Amino acid sequence: MIRSRPEQTNLTINPVGILNRMRSNMFRTFRGRLALMYVSLELGILLFAAIVLYTALSNRVYNEVDEQLANQATSLASSLEDTSSYFWSAHMSNFADHYAGAIQLLSANGLELFRSDRSLIDRGGNDISRALGISFSSGRPAFASTESLLNKANIRVIAFPIYRDNRIVASLLLGHSTADIRSVFNLMYLIGGILGAISILISAGAGYYMAKRALDPIHEITRIARAVAAGDLSRRLTSRAQEKEIGLLVRVLNKMFADLETSFLGQKRFTADASHELRLPLTILKGEIEVALRHPRSEQEYQHILRQQLETINRIQRIVNDLLTLARADAGQLELVQSPVDLSLLLQEVGQQHLILFDSQHVALEMDIEDGLEIMGDASQIERTIMNLLSNAFKHAPAHSAIYLSATAVEQSVIIGVRDEGPGIADQQQAALFDRFFRADDARCRKDGEGAGLGLAICKRIVDAHGGDIWVQSKQGEGACFLIRLPLSSAAPAHQQRLQDVMGDVAR
Repeated sequence: MIRSRPEQTNLTINPVGILNRMRSNMFRTFRGRLALMYVSLELGILLFAAIVLYTALSNRVYNEVDEQLANQATSLASSLEDTSSYFWSAHMSNFADHYAGAIQLLSANGLELFRSDRSLIDRGGNDISRALGISFSSGRPAFASTESLLNKANIRVIAFPIYRDNRIVASLLLGHSTADIRSVFNLMYLIGGILGAISILISAGAGYYMAKRALDPIHEITRIARAVAAGDLSRRLTSRAQEKEIGLLVRVLNKMFADLETSFLGQKRFTADASHELRLPLTILKGEIEVALRHPRSEQEYQHILRQQLETINRIQRIVNDLLTLARADAGQLELVQSPVDLSLLLQEVGQQHLILFDSQHVALEMDIEDGLEIMGDASQIERTIMNLLSNAFKHAPAHSAIYLSATAVEQSVIIGVRDEGPGIADQQQAALFDRFFRADDARCRKDGEGAGLGLAICKRIVDAHGGDIWVQSKQGEGACFLIRLPLSSAAPAHQQRLQDVMGDVAR
């Protein structure tokens, strides 16, 4: 029976690819760099602490060993100085029996008088010879080491002078092994290395975790920003980060997304409304032209059709001009000629221009305008605003009613009011009353109008450009009152003085 051999899958590990991925994660990401920074900082602190600890402990060990050697050398030197030189070998032998280190005694002329072990001079080299020379020349003890203090074979040596008749006759060398000290230091190195490695690993993990936690809101911001860029403007950030900076960033971005959504929806609504408003007169214009071209007509019929088309074109032109005015206002390019305006006279003239129109529809105009009202602004734009409000009031005023135009100085401002006795405006409609193409319920209009819903929006842009406010007060069944607040000339003396200086320079 022949058995088929199972297929073997070759699983190969590419160490180069693994290293490249690790390097990419560690050096190209904020989390990796922050973890490396924590590790580097921790390693630097540990190295600094180890150097300081080693320096302090080694100095302490040197001092203790030197102190012990000095005491032992002093005791032995005293015994030798009180004894004849013929008995020094006996004293040295007795001392060497209970001393664990090496002993050597040298005379002033360099002869070796006693040695318990191999020569300390041979083991220490120049350092021992230098210490020996200091003890002979200066008469004070000197210390030296055969090798590094922490080396296994190191011996700490003292050279102690021996006096006889107030002169140095010999020098005593005592050596002490530091092997036991080395074992303690090795154990300390081992424990310190293990603790250091654990500390570095903990620091790396903590740094990586803290970076990940700090970047979680950033990941959410990236995800939401991509969704918004893809067209989902309703998305908002929901991060509840405790960090003040992240919380502030989340709030700012949410406000930006909300403003962007509002602007985008407003743009879509504006485009749709503008297309709708322009489509109707263009459809009418196209239909009239098509009807006129179906069969020959008389000259009078063509003139009648052209006059109708001209009225339609005028309506289209008014809508386009209004749109251009709003676009300039939104872009901050609304041209205003700043000059002193006699507001009282301007309101009287605008009111007089509407008397005949109002009277033809049995609508009275009541004016209550204070004298001496003067503002800084563009007279033509202010006139356009008041005419729009009066025209709007006339459209909604019933027959045999009145429209009231008033202007009163209040502190440093003037309040202009245009009130009608129409059906009023519902509360839910007042908030959007100054939006483009917004028109209240058709039932409020006394007769069909040709307005495109841009007049009040233009009024608001003009008033805003003059540093004023416009609002409406209305209750259904009680008419509507549009109010405008504009600063008087005396409210901005610096601006008026600057304008007068500029006009004076131009005149000169």
